[in-house]
Amino acid sequence: MVRPRSLVWTFAGVFLLVLGAATVLELVVSAAVLRPLAAQRARDRAELAVDRASRQIAAMPDPYDLSELKRVLRSDRPADDGAFLVLSAWDGRLVAGRPLAADLSERIVALLVRAGLADSAAARAALRGAGGLAADSAAVGTRDGRAAEAAPPGEPAAAAADLHLDLIAHRTVTIESARFGDVAAFDTTPRIGLWSLPEARTLLLFLPFAVLASAVAGLIMVRILVDRLRVLERFATRVTGGDLAARVEAHGLDEIARLGERFNLMTERLAAARAQLEQTDQQRRRLLADITHELATPLTSIRGYVETLLDPKVPTTPEERAAYLHDVLEESKRLDRLIAELLELARLEAGAQPLHRERLDWMALCRNTTRRLAPRFAEAGLALEWTGDAEAAWVLADGRRLEQMIENLLVNALRYVPAGGRVVLSLERLGGTEGGRLRLTVSDDGPGIAAADLPHVFERFFRADAAAAHGTGLGLAIVREIVTQHGGAVRAEARAPRGAAFIVELPGEIA
Repeated sequence: MVRPRSLVWTFAGVFLLVLGAATVLELVVSAAVLRPLAAQRARDRAELAVDRASRQIAAMPDPYDLSELKRVLRSDRPADDGAFLVLSAWDGRLVAGRPLAADLSERIVALLVRAGLADSAAARAALRGAGGLAADSAAVGTRDGRAAEAAPPGEPAAAAADLHLDLIAHRTVTIESARFGDVAAFDTTPRIGLWSLPEARTLLLFLPFAVLASAVAGLIMVRILVDRLRVLERFATRVTGGDLAARVEAHGLDEIARLGERFNLMTERLAAARAQLEQTDQQRRRLLADITHELATPLTSIRGYVETLLDPKVPTTPEERAAYLHDVLEESKRLDRLIAELLELARLEAGAQPLHRERLDWMALCRNTTRRLAPRFAEAGLALEWTGDAEAAWVLADGRRLEQMIENLLVNALRYVPAGGRVVLSLERLGGTEGGRLRLTVSDDGPGIAAADLPHVFERFFRADAAAAHGTGLGLAIVREIVTQHGGAVRAEARAPRGAAFIVELPGEIA
């Protein structure tokens, strides 16, 4: 079995890798930006220095005064370590503001000649004659402009091989409209490296602390994230095991909290769907059991009567045989009604027979149905009364289905109300406005319905008094399905002190 790996180490590794790459990139970018800035700053200072020195030399009373020239070149040098000024005169003389070795002097001459600031032959002749650039060992200054101590006597000047040399600025000295020479600024500072920059060194100093702080902060954040993900993992494990009562404790408004809320909503819907599925399965099982029982009852009666008639050992009179055959016929009719109503309900629930809606007068339909069933009620010793308005009540409905619904409600009352009872059918407008809802009420003064039975009266094969009932138990289920397909509602109520009422509400139609 493969051991699951924690996201902590994955996130930590990626975080540290990205942090290291970002640090290196920052150093490279900093060097790439700071190096040109440092070079430009050195050139700007050198430009100011040579401009100031050239103006002072041009203003000197005696521009051939060597000591004064050296003083000007020393005092006006750029404020950078390793920077110095050199005067290349028109006659080939070279005057430097700091002591330089012979090999470095050769390189200075070569740079001046290459830049066109000195004649090659004259400069080299002057260099050979002077044994080097004319200079002394006086102080030449430091980077911040403060004077440094003079080099001790006998200390060798820096060799060219040990120094980097660049011509960074130059300016022509003009005296009385004639070119006297050129002042050039040289820099012996080594090229700026990545770690030679002050900013880079400071960054390197604080880099371990930054890495440590970032790593600790990253690990804390990742740890919090992983703990919250483990809560979701435990939740998913419980749901996978069938525990739909599991919930995620979602706190906050971030993505993980919203994910937890979605998981909770999902489990709630799954639990509701499973409960509905279990309820549907129970209803299916109960329906199969009810159908089996309802079909078996008349079939058992028919089988018993037929076996009695066919058994020669059982003596029967012609009157008894006729009675048996009559009972067989009644049970066959009951079986036929049961099958017909069961198929009718199945078709209604499946939508196999769509409604043929038309605009009709529900008031007239109720009156006609009452008139048609009145003889059956009178034969059973019951009074059937109609209390409705003479004004039409228009609905958009299937007339045959509405008539079937009214007849099922009246026949249900006919079965349960004892002789001498009274059944009232009424239709009224709710709110008293045309186009509003219409309410049909079938009430009686029979034995009524127990409060525990009211939620079940519209279920298949349910009978409030199974011992006294003779119907199929599907009539009210068909009523509910017809009313639902018409966009209405139906309910049963118990009336005080006795009796029951079935109430149907349908949307009306404007005339």
